[in-house]
Amino acid sequence: MDRHPTAQRILDAAVRLIDETGEAGLRIQDVQTTADVTAPSIYHFFGSRDGLVREAQAVRLRRTFDANDATLDEVLADVRSKEDLRRALTGFLRIFFDPERARVRQQRMATLGSVEGRPDLADHFAHIIDSYVEERTARLRPFQEKGWIEPDLDLRVFNYWLLGVVFGRAYVELADSSAPQAEWDLMSERAIAFIMFGPD
Repeated sequence: MDRHPTAQRILDAAVRLIDETGEAGLRIQDVQTTADVTAPSIYHFFGSRDGLVREAQAVRLRRTFDANDATLDEVLADVRSKEDLRRALTGFLRIFFDPERARVRQQRMATLGSVEGRPDLADHFAHIIDSYVEERTARLRPFQEKGWIEPDLDLRVFNYWLLGVVFGRAYVELADSSAPQAEWDLMSERAIAFIMFGPD
């Protein structure tokens, strides 16, 4: 979405501040200072603090999805066989589950939590998630057409389920260091592979 440069600067500042202090800590005065704008400019483009927060949270959610798209495209571009696809899937999941990405997963969960009591934001997020699922489904469909993915697998439903698995990784990370993170990762990889490729 193309935005006015000032609106984009305000939005970038709001996203950065929410990342640093959480939504409750977002103050219009801090956005003014960070973006080097006046309060009337913020209200002109976003209507209210809530309008700004709504857009900033939507950007935060979309960015957590978009961050992986280039990597996924690169990995899938080299796939020439079902075995290549299996290896690519395993490699990609290991990137997804990497402990270094724990902060991204926590930010995503916090962003999703921001819909509580905000039906308009929940609706906005639903559109973002729907779009993301459709994009992922389109990326996998050519491999299903080649017979490398189970033919009766509903790829759209699978991608919604896969989002839940990836989001679920954050719960393991909330536990103390005795949480079975490596075991959880392996179980998830096996379940995903079985659903995509069958029992072979």
